[in-house]
Amino acid sequence: MAVLLVLSGCQSWTVRDIDSLPPTAALPAQSEQGRVEARYFDDVSGSRVSALTALTRFPDNPDDVVQLNRLEGPVNRSNNYGTLVRGYITPPSDGRYRFFVSGDDETQFFFSTNASPGDAVMVASVPSSMQPNQFNSFSSQTSPYFELVRGQKYYFEIRHKEGYGSDHYSVAWEGPGIAQSVVDGQHLYSYAQGSSLYPDDELSTQGYALGYRIGFFDGSKDLPFNPQYTPLDEDQDGLYDNWEVYHGLNPSDPSDASSDQDDDFLTAYDEFWIGAAPNNPDTDGDGIPDGVEFAFGLDPLNSADALEDLDGDGVSNLDEYLAGTDISDPADFPQTLIEYVPGAIGQYFAGGNFDRFVTARTDSGLSFDWGSGSPAEGVPQNVFTVRWFTQFNPPHNSGSREYEFRIRRDDGVRLYVENNRVLNAWTGGSTTAVYTASYSFEAGAFYPITIEYREGYGSANIQVDIVDQATGAVLRAEDVLLTQPLGAKVSPDSDGDGIPDIWELAYGLNPAADDGQSIQNPQGISALQAFQQGLSPWTLEDVGTWDGQIVTANPEPPSQGVPPVAELAPPQSVTLSWVAPSTRVDGSSISLSEIESYEISYGQNRANLEQIERVPGGTTSFTFEGLIPGTWYFRVRAVDSTGLRSAPSEIVSYVASANN
Repeated sequence: MAVLLVLSGCQSWTVRDIDSLPPTAALPAQSEQGRVEARYFDDVSGSRVSALTALTRFPDNPDDVVQLNRLEGPVNRSNNYGTLVRGYITPPSDGRYRFFVSGDDETQFFFSTNASPGDAVMVASVPSSMQPNQFNSFSSQTSPYFELVRGQKYYFEIRHKEGYGSDHYSVAWEGPGIAQSVVDGQHLYSYAQGSSLYPDDELSTQGYALGYRIGFFDGSKDLPFNPQYTPLDEDQDGLYDNWEVYHGLNPSDPSDASSDQDDDFLTAYDEFWIGAAPNNPDTDGDGIPDGVEFAFGLDPLNSADALEDLDGDGVSNLDEYLAGTDISDPADFPQTLIEYVPGAIGQYFAGGNFDRFVTARTDSGLSFDWGSGSPAEGVPQNVFTVRWFTQFNPPHNSGSREYEFRIRRDDGVRLYVENNRVLNAWTGGSTTAVYTASYSFEAGAFYPITIEYREGYGSANIQVDIVDQATGAVLRAEDVLLTQPLGAKVSPDSDGDGIPDIWELAYGLNPAADDGQSIQNPQGISALQAFQQGLSPWTLEDVGTWDGQIVTANPEPPSQGVPPVAELAPPQSVTLSWVAPSTRVDGSSISLSEIESYEISYGQNRANLEQIERVPGGTTSFTFEGLIPGTWYFRVRAVDSTGLRSAPSEIVSYVASANN
């Protein structure tokens, strides 16, 4: 027994104009000495090469193509892009050669011992990042030795992926008479149309792709290989007969090639050619319908791209789809509310100049008297420093007003408002004197405040009062100071260094300064690298990868420290329909009267559909009410009057979103 599922529900998305997709980049007509092409693929998030090669537009639809006269790319070209460089290297002499690759971020060098691209293998790689033309940070940067022949062409590829921050790539070599140096143009030839093992005319390319799809389909479904060409296509609609039968289409009906049974804006013909299922709107089960992924250049067969960020606005592709914003427009993103709590985050350091980070915590106020003791576990009693970060919300209702900061300290203090130093009592002076600074604040705005404190020897204390100069009132810190809670999952990146503010606060960095390339450890790992690898930038201990969301625009915190209340999306409904089976697995017939019931398994975990709904045998549809937002998965099987159950149907999915 088999059942065919159909989902109907409410879905909406923005379809990308096909004219905005990058054109296919044409290869040169012939290989030319002295240069190679670099193909750049923009708006690709992540720092791994796999994000580049997973693109449906790789390698033939780059956003930009430039000529290189040596195997060295530009420094600091951009963020969130990938690079493909390919061509030929010709050695000047017979002998042993080896190659070296450098890059930021992950960079791979592929090399073939002949002119065939099909024989190229990765021989050197950069797993992380380094300075330009630095070839000795990792053993993987150096290839084995190769015996090469003078004047012969050897195929190569450079695959490079940049996330955030600095970026570059280069390949050097050494061999007979050549000290380690970047490969220059006199030894390079461009990759050209005649270089492929297969003809690259449109008919040959289409035939090869068709044969591959058919062979892959038959193999994955355990169907016998059929060498016939042209492939079986009874109704001549461009769809392989076996594929139509498997997906419930009619191999005798040419009109179903233009049908869209799953309402994902892709015809059956489109879905055959991209490898998607014509009766499942979300083939890879990542929460984004196939048609949306195809329109935006994502891969309908790769669930990982739902968590990527196509336009680099800090919001994942899936979250943008669910919110109804444009996946490809960095200016259009969900305005996620950032949570704030009263107080300030204090970073505690050993040493008189923030020398060794110890811990971070949320402090409710900015006045402390530690006496001769330690302010926190692990912090020494003497010679320590503290840096507090918070935001000041002036309580007046309109216009501007002066507020005065009055600070007593033992031993030193500096005060910054909007990153401007307005008070400096870091050394000298009396430990009992009151140091003051006034500042004008607009009503309804929020102002970043940073206070730095230094303790030498003996007693340690600091008292910070904020006084409304119009009324003389001393404000309560918990009424006017706000900060994000440590461990928050949504954060801005105020300094644009690729690290969310909340992570910088938690691990001793400065969210108001671009310190992504700063180094706090003897191993030379930058702060940005530490964040990307889930390591403490100071000790390199594993602190786990931050799985939150960076927003590029920082919504104003709520007044008086009241955390925002998120509006819950209304529950959704979806109707599941199926066709009653007419035969059993062994080919014998089954009447409708023999079908006792249907079991619908469903849930939000594709691998574990633990919820079950049972409906009478005479029913061929069921409506689920009250589905919370997210991706839901369903499958059905029939149960006959003797209790025998059919094999389950294919799993179908439905995305319940707040926009439905």
